[in-house]
Amino acid sequence: MALIGEKEHQDILKKHNINIKTKYIVGNSILERNSDNSYCDDIANGIICEKDYFFNNKLLKKETIFDSRIEYTFVNKENNDKDFECVNCGNKSKMKDFIDGCPYCGTYYNIDYKDKDLGGKYHYDLVIRKKTYRIITLVVDIIISILLSFIFIKLTSRTFNNYDISKIFIYGIILAIVLYYFFYIIDGYIILEPIKKYKNKQNEKQKLFWDKTKIDKKKFYNNLNYELTTKYCFDKNIIDYDILDYLEFKEITKDKISVKLDIRLIYLKNGRIVSDYQEEVLYLNRNNQVLKINNGTNYHKCPNCGASIDITKGHCDYCEFKINSFNEWILDKEKETK
Repeated sequence: MALIGEKEHQDILKKHNINIKTKYIVGNSILERNSDNSYCDDIANGIICEKDYFFNNKLLKKETIFDSRIEYTFVNKENNDKDFECVNCGNKSKMKDFIDGCPYCGTYYNIDYKDKDLGGKYHYDLVIRKKTYRIITLVVDIIISILLSFIFIKLTSRTFNNYDISKIFIYGIILAIVLYYFFYIIDGYIILEPIKKYKNKQNEKQKLFWDKTKIDKKKFYNNLNYELTTKYCFDKNIIDYDILDYLEFKEITKDKISVKLDIRLIYLKNGRIVSDYQEEVLYLNRNNQVLKINNGTNYHKCPNCGASIDITKGHCDYCEFKINSFNEWILDKEKETK
């Protein structure tokens, strides 16, 4: 099976008659790219602000929560004759050769990750969208409402009997229903500042990680995104994904890194498009078999048997040896299957 890139992902969306309209903030402008190529602005260092999911030309879902530290740059058609290097696989050629994606790995965008502080809205959204937050808010709401009902009945009743106890719970539940949204918002503001401080500590740890390991950060992020596209786009239900936050990086060995991610998966189920949020730990190995790709050359010698091979196929036709020529960092398949 040949290695897959974003183009194959687009083919899968087309097969299911799905169009993803992605909006980017570039400077003071809102630009747009559609997965069906019906509208494709040139994007330079843009951040995603919205994704609209269309199924059979009908808008079914809209997402507005994204990590504004992730910046996207797409191939610019106006610079056809300029030299260009694919950040994902290192292929060097003229810009015009990358319009439909890198000839080797299929990537037609570059991802960069900026170490910048995020506004309160980002952390607020990350907190209140979680099911755990809603459950905790409900528990706090009920406890406080019952306590307020108890104080009210205790102070206004001449006696305190079993009937009053039942009234406490009835009044408490009614009050909890009334006050739930109030607690939902107030709790968010109360925990916002500690969450921001915690995230800032995480960011500082990540900066220390990159300084210590000396890994090419931009290449790593592009390799990771490519591997995730390969991992998810063959699933019969998953049509898209977004990395909402990088939670933790760990150097297990010099050639093995673990990454903890906050990911949103988008599913097509029974004609509906739904989101699922989850934390996932991925293990990436440094690929010591990366082949240097010469301009316009697909054929190389197989590292295993020495036969001449087409590296775009992803394997040797003679000995079936898998050729990991594209990424410096690749997912640990053994960890993925466990």
